[in-house]
Amino acid sequence: MQRQSALQKQFLQEATLRYATSLRGSPAGEYLNTRGLLAPSIDRDPFLFGYVANPLPGHEMFRGWLSIPYLRRMRGRPLTVVSIRFRCIEDHEHEGHGKYMTLPGDRPRLYNTVDLLDSSPTICIVEGELDAATLRLCGIRAVGVPGAENWLPHFPEPFRGYETVYALGDGDDAGQRFTRTVVGGVKGKIPPLANGKIIPFAPGEDANSIYVSQGRDALLERFK
Repeated sequence: MQRQSALQKQFLQEATLRYATSLRGSPAGEYLNTRGLLAPSIDRDPFLFGYVANPLPGHEMFRGWLSIPYLRRMRGRPLTVVSIRFRCIEDHEHEGHGKYMTLPGDRPRLYNTVDLLDSSPTICIVEGELDAATLRLCGIRAVGVPGAENWLPHFPEPFRGYETVYALGDGDDAGQRFTRTVVGGVKGKIPPLANGKIIPFAPGEDANSIYVSQGRDALLERFK
């Protein structure tokens, strides 16, 4: 696996901070507000979401998009950004591009892995970064997978020591396949999680939609 150079890390960190400072009052800030995820200030945003108002070289196609940095925080070390994923926030069919995109050659990674550093008997695996952020803001440790089809064979390893691993997918066919993949494996190619437990959602539901429409307590009730 190719390691990032110091220059690449510096570029990703610069982009993350630039886009984060553009979030307040932007269309991306308004979008996050509708999903209950807009922090009071950049200093209080644990995810450093951003708005691509003035893109750095190579990010021009993401102008006007929400930026979602993949942060790595290790004890005693400065913040590291290993990737940035971008979400189109326009209300259209996303023709010619995906709703979510990364730069060519980037690989799927686990999101919000900082929660794996905490001592806890339980952890959640969710489909998507914004659902992971939603659960974390509700006090539930959660790691996100960037899309229902991106659960990779090496992903189960960090979750082996937990008493319970909750799997949450969107309430559609892809989300149901995702949770079954996380808990049960796929034809022996992806190791199953014996301590996995599926939290089901109805069609059209996900963790964030429950949080926005019914509140934090209704979301937490799903875990009982």
